[in-house]
Amino acid sequence: MHTAKRLSNVWGIAMTNVLKIDQYLESNQFLFHIEPYRLGDGTHIPLHRHEFVELVFISQGAGLHEYGGHTFPIAAGDAFIIEPGMDHAYTIDHREGMEVVNVLFVPSLLERELAALAGVTSFIDFYYMEPFLRAEVSFQAKLTLSPGQMLDIRGLLEQLMKEYRQKESGYQFLIKSKLIELFIVLSRMYVSTRNHSLPSLHNDEEIILQICEFIKRHQSHPLSLEQISQMAGMSQSKFTLLFRQVTGQSFVEYRNMQRIQLAKQLLAATNDKIARIALETGYDDLSHFNHVFKKVTGETPSQFRKQRKSNS
Repeated sequence: MHTAKRLSNVWGIAMTNVLKIDQYLESNQFLFHIEPYRLGDGTHIPLHRHEFVELVFISQGAGLHEYGGHTFPIAAGDAFIIEPGMDHAYTIDHREGMEVVNVLFVPSLLERELAALAGVTSFIDFYYMEPFLRAEVSFQAKLTLSPGQMLDIRGLLEQLMKEYRQKESGYQFLIKSKLIELFIVLSRMYVSTRNHSLPSLHNDEEIILQICEFIKRHQSHPLSLEQISQMAGMSQSKFTLLFRQVTGQSFVEYRNMQRIQLAKQLLAATNDKIARIALETGYDDLSHFNHVFKKVTGETPSQFRKQRKSNS
């Protein structure tokens, strides 16, 4: 296990910069890394951000975590996700220090698996909703494991670390399968122990506005009306009525608008194939993407790209 000095040096590189994929993940062919760290009492890791997803498991000790403008106490048993681009920092204020396991990866590593899991509400709650709540709603929404659950998660992490260290034949496939298993188990634990929800906000309009922010951040994910209604703590009929009152649009119309805005940016800024952009913005069916795009913009994706390139 690395010392606090080693970790400070590693994170010190990025005190004023973004932690880059090519600095921390194994390779462009396998966008993954896992490593345990030990942080001594008094250690401070300044605000930093990274290009990859970071799953954090606190195996021992305690400290403070600054994330999204809020500071939360963290301790042994806590597990949480840091999304790419989010500023966060750590301060260790426990005489035993703090031991951490960091699992780093880029979502494209598990592209098909994550798309399939997007239909599982417990996974949505842990992987997408928990970081959103922690950053946006000013209260702690992390998973804290029981002693028995900690043993289960430690076991899975040990298997991941063993495969990653030894790199025997087929290790990449085993790591991917174990990583999915880890997320499914953590998602189940999160749903069974959570004691928070968006209805903790002051009024229904505030809940709807937070839902809108969530959709903007995750517009490319196949979120359903059922999942979003549960997130808001409302029936589908009540949510549908309130959402239209607040936004002037239905949930599907609003989600499509956000997706098409992203698609327009990608069409103008990249040379990616239109079919690829459709997938990146949440549309599995190219013809449906073309239909929605034209309905929203009055142009087909090809016409939009051609016009923007011409103007440039």
